[in-house]
Amino acid sequence: MALQRIIVADRIVLDNLFTEEGYDLEKSADNLADMRGQIIMNYLEETYPGVEVCVDIGIQKEPGPEQPVEVTAYISDEEMDPEQSVIIRKQLVEPLTITRTDRTWAVRLP
Repeated sequence: MALQRIIVADRIVLDNLFTEEGYDLEKSADNLADMRGQIIMNYLEETYPGVEVCVDIGIQKEPGPEQPVEVTAYISDEEMDPEQSVIIRKQLVEPLTITRTDRTWAVRLP
């Protein structure tokens, strides 16, 4: 069956953004969330045309471990496709790695 909807949840942990001082954590996290959201939307809309895509990127202020992106793919309003969800999550790993190397989202403190 064809996919109808893909829901992606991601989170950014403020304490995990930088190992050095001198950055505005909240502004940097907002920029990173925007960048990751655009990467996810662009990739999924191009790869799965006609499928509804919902992306939510949360920013966590409390310390915690990094978590992989969560993906839920639906083939109907209520029926999920677990195998396709795993495939899509794996597909997103490569496009999202740019956010680790490209720090254009980082905001230095004045």
